[in-house]
Amino acid sequence: IKLDEWNKKILYELEKDASIGLKDLSRKIGRSKEFISYRIKILEHEGIINGYTAIVDMSKLGYFTFRIYLKFQNSDEQDIKEVINFLKEKEKVWTIAKLHGKWDYAFFVGAKQISDFHDIWNSFLDNFKDRIKESKIAIYSRIHNFNKRFFVSSEAVAIERVIGVGGQENVDDTDLAIINEWGKNVRQSAVEVGEKLKISPKTVSNRLKVLRKKKIIAGCKIDIDQSKLGYQGYRVDISLNNTIRKNELFAYCKKLQNIYQINDSIGGADLELEIIVKDLDELLNIMNSMIVQFKGTIRDYEYFSFLVFPKLTIVPD
Repeated sequence: IKLDEWNKKILYELEKDASIGLKDLSRKIGRSKEFISYRIKILEHEGIINGYTAIVDMSKLGYFTFRIYLKFQNSDEQDIKEVINFLKEKEKVWTIAKLHGKWDYAFFVGAKQISDFHDIWNSFLDNFKDRIKESKIAIYSRIHNFNKRFFVSSEAVAIERVIGVGGQENVDDTDLAIINEWGKNVRQSAVEVGEKLKISPKTVSNRLKVLRKKKIIAGCKIDIDQSKLGYQGYRVDISLNNTIRKNELFAYCKKLQNIYQINDSIGGADLELEIIVKDLDELLNIMNSMIVQFKGTIRDYEYFSFLVFPKLTIVPD
């Protein structure tokens, strides 16, 4: 599907803040609310926009996020399905992703205590260790999420949303209920959320303002199906020879419109990139240019694509 300039502008503004009202969106784009509302409905109908979600900093709610890569062995499709179904039933398993490349699957666990993760991992190994050829565990630290800009010009401004910085905030059950309900569709009004939760719209609005101010809600994004636009997503894990130019490399990556997230992790790669490209050739060209620019800094890299998400709840892209 080819986007015209109006659709590109709408997607760009929604990626900066998916909760923006039609009035403000109309003012930014320079078209009527009716025109924009119609275009959004078309983008939804065509499956380009699949949702409007909050970016929640779970570290501010007291959670660690663990990521586990898996490579299977001696396993057919049914064996793997049993593993995935086991993980789906675990409440603390937030996301499961099927990968293509070095790893077969990844799953993400949210835990307030290290022992919580330990219990899940031990239970997993008790049941499926013979099916796992290799695994790799990392803990997310700081995540830098940017508005997706792969579909617009290179002059597009990158809006940075940082999560995983920690510093637990005090929240109550009402806050959590609002995060869970409104966070699934941030274009809901306070009236709609209030009706579902049996609280006043004013309470919803006031609580959301505080949650945003505390950066518990770090931002709002749209769920774009890039495949409908002829693009595909990759994860690139970069290993460095040294960290002397790491900050410079980060700034370089932030400017690239194909990159929409940079992850720091403990136990993972030195730098982890989330990137959207037209094809593998474009990815390799981007990485080759990066290696030339940072010769002596980048030791090597590996890449893989995310194919499907059998379970998707909280974790960022």
